[in-house]
Amino acid sequence: MKRILVTAGGTATAWHIATIAKRYFSNEIILHVCDTNESYLVPVSVIADKTHKVPSTIDRSYPDVIKKIVIDEQIDCIIPLIPYEGLLFANDADFIKKLNIGTTAASMKTTRLLADKANMYKTLATIGIPTPRLFQKDEVDESNIYLLKPRQGFGSSGVEIVTGKDIIVSSEKYNLEDNVISEYCHADDYDEITVEIYNGREGLFVFPRRRIATKAGVCTKMEPVHNHIFYDFIKKLVRAIKCPLAFNAQFLFHEKQWKLFDCNLRLGAGTALSTAAGFQLTRALLAELVEQEVKGEFFKVDNKIKSVLRVYQEIAIK
Repeated sequence: MKRILVTAGGTATAWHIATIAKRYFSNEIILHVCDTNESYLVPVSVIADKTHKVPSTIDRSYPDVIKKIVIDEQIDCIIPLIPYEGLLFANDADFIKKLNIGTTAASMKTTRLLADKANMYKTLATIGIPTPRLFQKDEVDESNIYLLKPRQGFGSSGVEIVTGKDIIVSSEKYNLEDNVISEYCHADDYDEITVEIYNGREGLFVFPRRRIATKAGVCTKMEPVHNHIFYDFIKKLVRAIKCPLAFNAQFLFHEKQWKLFDCNLRLGAGTALSTAAGFQLTRALLAELVEQEVKGEFFKVDNKIKSVLRVYQEIAIK
């Protein structure tokens, strides 16, 4: 039996992982989850074998609390779901090496590379993957609109729409050392695609899905997309950078081309939607962790499916 610890237990992703673990690996996995709330406020506690209350990831004691759980419960592997756990639980981090456990996170080098917007921009340009342009302050046109993004970080957290004039006049307000000035990609032909990725020994498998609707940044309605260009882009990416087994990348369509604007080096909140369509990324990841065969049928999408919609489930906890 493999003892697996999933962080961010209150998320839809943790619920999805637990559901798949119990459906297909109930005899192979003992599932632990951790969250900042008491177990009766964590939905996945009704599925997991054990739930642990932990402090916030920004709390200094967080690593020590996780370390104690790992030692006390003899955890074999961690599945981190919070972006800023990427370095703490990286597969070559001291924390992981000293405890001699597995992790689904990427290496420290990859995490630093893809979490740093300036580094990611340079790297993608080098390997031939289009990405939204970054600007220096002296390149800003006061009549244009830009996106101001935290240099470190994933997703849309901390992103702000600003005018070039604002940047020029009030640059000290925007802390340009810790933020990057990005091209603002929005037009009549704008489109956004999330690509689920399995990058294992069995080969490279991708599943693009269009984000039709979101709630609090989480995709709630999607439709499958059939376009080989995303496979070609991801193939370039994983050849150039050592990427984790399961992750996702986000693309936007602007100026008649697709541009990669974010890599999330973990399972995402919308991964469950892809599973419902037949692309079983979570099942493949768990199969790998328990040393079972990852079958090609895990990635056979039902081409008759037009959309996948997310609904909510009410859970009573005693």
